[in-house]
Amino acid sequence: MAQNITTLHPPLPVPDPVSAPFWEGVGRGVLLVQRCGNCGRLQFPFDLRCKSCDSTEVAPYEVSGRGAVFSYTETVSGARHPYFEGISPYLVGQVQLAEQDDLILMSNFPGSTYNELWVGAPVRVEFHELARGVFIPQFRATESIETGQ
Repeated sequence: MAQNITTLHPPLPVPDPVSAPFWEGVGRGVLLVQRCGNCGRLQFPFDLRCKSCDSTEVAPYEVSGRGAVFSYTETVSGARHPYFEGISPYLVGQVQLAEQDDLILMSNFPGSTYNELWVGAPVRVEFHELARGVFIPQFRATESIETGQ
């Protein structure tokens, strides 16, 4: 039976005990990473231990949601899920958060075209509802390469 593309949504996140605080923050419109209580480093994705000092004193920490495009590409074929086949081409890449150079998240770039983005382009987080009550963070460019605004 064929599925109607208008009712399809991308695969939904399945929080586990470690990632649950992140997804709870997303549901409230807040972007969270972890901060180590021992060395102060920020990290993502969530983990049981600090990736820098191995401390277990890690806790959710709210960040600004501002950053810059670290890398990106346009996906035009080879989608592994029917939803992505229906929205191709689309942009996907990495965002370096403003709070720390090595704090990088994956994202789509809704509302942008390949020619409008560049490495270093300023972006800001938005929270998109995938299905009723299920949100994901995605980043939108805050200025255009043509206008610099």
